[in-house]
Amino acid sequence: MIAFRPAPIGVGLAAATLVAGCSVKLQAPDEPIRFDVNVNITEQKRVEIDQELLALIRRNPALFGFEEGDLPESSGAIERQ
Repeated sequence: MIAFRPAPIGVGLAAATLVAGCSVKLQAPDEPIRFDVNVNITEQKRVEIDQELLALIRRNPALFGFEEGDLPESSGAIERQ
């Protein structure tokens, strides 16, 4: 038969003090969180992005500070640069 013996008061008091002294503190970081992403854009993707950008500018050139005559006639001008 196993007899149950209560732990000495000092052990219980030390454990309670240890638990009471521990605290978790949550706060926002002082510096903003940064994500460093290395992106490798190939030349083909650059041409595609340039063509899409030119199409957007052609839809509303005044929004981007251009006039109709300022834009190249075809997207081939972008590829040759």
